[in-house]
Amino acid sequence: MANINLGELVLDYLKDNHFSEETAVKNRDLAEMFNLRGRELRDLVTTLRQRGNPVCSSSYGYWYSTDPADVEKTLRRLEGQVKSMNVSIEGLRRAIAGGTT
Repeated sequence: MANINLGELVLDYLKDNHFSEETAVKNRDLAEMFNLRGRELRDLVTTLRQRGNPVCSSSYGYWYSTDPADVEKTLRRLEGQVKSMNVSIEGLRRAIAGGTT
């Protein structure tokens, strides 16, 4: 996993340059800037969020926002991903139990 110093650099970069969805930076562009793989960047963003930093995301990319509406939008997207994962988990549980749909 990327270290927190790199996380702070990414966070500062987002704060200074990408502060709304309209100015969001694509995952691949941000990863390239910091010489990271996509998975490494996603893990770093997860760590930043877990530490309470409002790093938002959408199909447009990542940005730093203190606007509650932006954070809520990101929360809804993440909650939707969790719901979809839970449906997949239940399907796999049915598969190992011998039941299919």
